[in-house]
Amino acid sequence: MRLPILLIACLVSTGCANSLVERQAQFVELEYAPYAGEGTARVCGVAYIKTQRGGFKYGAGNETYLNPVTSYSTEWYTESVIGGRSLTKANPKVLAYNRATRADSDGRFCFENIPSGDYYLTCPVEWVYGANSAIKGGMTYAQVTVKDGETVNAVLTRRTPGSRESRSALRKGISRPGS
Repeated sequence: MRLPILLIACLVSTGCANSLVERQAQFVELEYAPYAGEGTARVCGVAYIKTQRGGFKYGAGNETYLNPVTSYSTEWYTESVIGGRSLTKANPKVLAYNRATRADSDGRFCFENIPSGDYYLTCPVEWVYGANSAIKGGMTYAQVTVKDGETVNAVLTRRTPGSRESRSALRKGISRPGS
């Protein structure tokens, strides 16, 4: 009985307990202004995770999100998406600039008529594994830059953006991995 109490006390006192991270960045509407309304660009792609056994799990039927790159969204991307930490509640004004679409059965998605600029993309890819029904997977992500009239193909994975595997996947286009 004494050991669990000491363990909990240690976790709380050292900050290891699961708690919300206070946001440091401020929502600055001026940074989001270029992303208001429609544009002529497209961002399409595929979301997947390579399993430990070499197979692929896709973001089939999951919401895929497009979030403009700003100082406010960069904190979210760094802390929450990549770092896995939960941030305090976001300013509700940010929702006016974020976009969402549902990936198809192959994990493919497309955002049409978006303004040019830099964007973060995210899509959850999770599955149940094994006799104990463990949840595997997590959030896939990428960062892209798109210009007016351009179509950018993105590969959302759990790899570090810019890694050798991510660059290789981009060179091959957005075809199904392993095909």
